[in-house]
Amino acid sequence: MTENREILLRSKVIGATLRQVRNRAGRSLKETALLIGTNAGRLSAYERGERTISLPELELFAFHMHTPLKAFTNLDPTQRSLDQDPDPKILISLRNRVIGAMLKRHRIELNLSIRELSKEINLPPSRISAYEKGGRPMPLVDLEKVAERLGHRLEDYFDRDGPIGTREVNNDAVKMLSKLHPELREFLSNPVNEPYLRIAKKLSELDVNKLRIVAEGLLDITL
Repeated sequence: MTENREILLRSKVIGATLRQVRNRAGRSLKETALLIGTNAGRLSAYERGERTISLPELELFAFHMHTPLKAFTNLDPTQRSLDQDPDPKILISLRNRVIGAMLKRHRIELNLSIRELSKEINLPPSRISAYEKGGRPMPLVDLEKVAERLGHRLEDYFDRDGPIGTREVNNDAVKMLSKLHPELREFLSNPVNEPYLRIAKKLSELDVNKLRIVAEGLLDITL
C-alpha cells in the first residue's frame, strides 16, 4: 500500500512538473500533445498524475520545451523538482532593498551625502533616501542616473544570486561552454576532472610572485 502511494505521489509530482514547464513555455495542451505524438486528453491525464508519461514521450517533451531531461527524472516526491516561479511581490520588494543597500554603500564609499548627490543629479533627497531604504520602486532612468554618478554601470545592480540572476548565470555558462573546442568541452563536462579545475582556479587567483614560485617548484619536480 505504501509503495502504491509513493508511485501515485511520484506521478503527481511528474505531472505537476510537466504542467509547470508547459505553461512556462506558453504551449497549449493540444499543441504540446501533437509534439510528443499523443492527444490532449492523455497529456492532461499525465499532468494530473492519473497516468504516467513514457520515457520516449518525456524525451520529446523535454526537447520541445528546451528543458534538461534530468529536470524530470531526478524528482524527489517530497519536493518540487523545479524552482517555483518567484512571487513577484516578494521578489520585487527584496530586490528593491538589495539595490537600495548597494546604492547607499556606493554613495558612502565616495563620501557623498544624500543632499550632495541630490544636487548633482537633480533628484529630491527624500526620493533618494526612499530608494536607498528600498521603500520605493526605482525607475530605471533614475537608477541609470545615480549609478553613473556613483561610478557604476547599470549591470552592476543586476540580480546575481536570486532565481533570475542564477538562471542568467547558468545560461551564460552554457553559451560559453558551447563555444569551446569539443575536446575542452568534454574535459570540463567530466566530473572526474573537477580537481584539476579547482587547481586551475586557485592558480588563477595567485599573484605573479607566488605563481612564479609554484612554476619553479614544478620545474624542479619534472627535471
